[in-house]
Amino acid sequence: MKQMYLKCLSVLLFTLLAMTAYAQKTVTGTVTDNAGLPIPGVSVTEKGTKNGTLTDASGKFTITAASGTVLTFSYVGMAVKEATVGDASTISIVLEDDANQLGEVVVTALGIKREKKSLGYAVQEVKGQTLVEAREPNLVNALSGKVAGLQITRSSNGPMGSSRITLRGNNSLTGNNQPLIVVDGIPVSNFTGADNNDFNNPNPDYGNGLADINSEDIENISVLKGPSAAALYGSRAGNGVILITTKSGTAQRGLGINVSSSVGIETIFTGPEMQNAFGQGANGSFDPRSNTSWGPRIEGQSLPKWNSVASPLTAYDNVGNYFNRGTSFNNSISFQQQFKSTSVYTSYNRADDASMIPGAKLTRNNLVARGVTKFGADDRWTTDTKIQYSNTKAENRPIGGNRSENSFSTIYNLPRSMDIQDFSGRTNEFGNMLWYGGSSQVNPYWNTEYNRNQDVRDRFLMSGSLKYQFNSWLNAEVRGGADI
Repeated sequence: MKQMYLKCLSVLLFTLLAMTAYAQKTVTGTVTDNAGLPIPGVSVTEKGTKNGTLTDASGKFTITAASGTVLTFSYVGMAVKEATVGDASTISIVLEDDANQLGEVVVTALGIKREKKSLGYAVQEVKGQTLVEAREPNLVNALSGKVAGLQITRSSNGPMGSSRITLRGNNSLTGNNQPLIVVDGIPVSNFTGADNNDFNNPNPDYGNGLADINSEDIENISVLKGPSAAALYGSRAGNGVILITTKSGTAQRGLGINVSSSVGIETIFTGPEMQNAFGQGANGSFDPRSNTSWGPRIEGQSLPKWNSVASPLTAYDNVGNYFNRGTSFNNSISFQQQFKSTSVYTSYNRADDASMIPGAKLTRNNLVARGVTKFGADDRWTTDTKIQYSNTKAENRPIGGNRSENSFSTIYNLPRSMDIQDFSGRTNEFGNMLWYGGSSQVNPYWNTEYNRNQDVRDRFLMSGSLKYQFNSWLNAEVRGGADI
């Protein structure tokens, strides 16, 4: 009798196992967003179990599950969605943006995504489209007013002059107060200004290192504030960190080509108030060689100028007469597309800036190429390579400080009754600089023609990484880069 029970139990267990095995089936499907584009890397799990997989670069997945079980689909920034396995072997899932999570997920060190509430320091994110809408030739200036506690101090030193970044105040009286700049996980140099910035003998302002990056190539920027952020990058991040994530290419409808152009106009916004009551000279007396404006009252009386030609005593707007209306042109073309497990992004940008300062101009060419490829079993391996070449050529960058070549100082300190346009000829009949001789200042018109300066900067930003995805929450990555 006992043997009979054992045989019946064995048959029952075998039948149950056979039924379970028969109920398990292979389920395939595709996960897309609201625009119908595939979403790679979506976590697909059988609810209540450890059975799961990830979607590939085409948004497709394959999982073994029994009829009646519930599959959970989750992705960063998207609302979680569930689907019940029925008789069909194919499931199509559309994930929607989760408004409650979009502002709470940020990029931290080395491109790691974490929830904002889990961080031990303050962080704020700026989308790339916000930077593009600012239409600033210098990327640094586009951050102005976008991040709490971030102060941008602009300069007036010609086209794409350097701008200083201060995050939550100055931490040092003599040292560098600039935050650390990290582009795609690689720290880069954000050199500012000139080699010598003292007041008496400064060099031309060569601009910012960040100005070499085109704002249209940026996906987003995360600003890490406070000394706690230094734990990620060491002492260099004591003044905070600005993390820049550039575009890597996504699936696009059509060819995936984008063309944009913008035009900017530059004029003097404001300046010091000038007195227009007294002409050239001192102590109420007219002197055509004087460099001060405390001579006789300007009442239209006829007096000999610096060249002995009689002229009515008049106050001139030398600032408006000398400085031009600057124009800047920014043209970009980019291509991004996804081909199976490979995404490609490449762009070309040209910026031409003809400054309002006569003779000063700048041309910048940017070329970017980036490719991301997934391969191996279940696309667990990922390679990411990027190279950016930037060529910047500037002519006649203005000289500042206490130097005779400082055109700003010359124009603003010129006697009020002297017309700067009288010296537009640059040289006299002997080939010497045309000037009234009242000071050691240099004729600004002569300066743009015979005291020219030029600089060319070639820069390469390169980065590469190799990553292996063990599961939905664990991966290993090796990354390297160079700023040359």
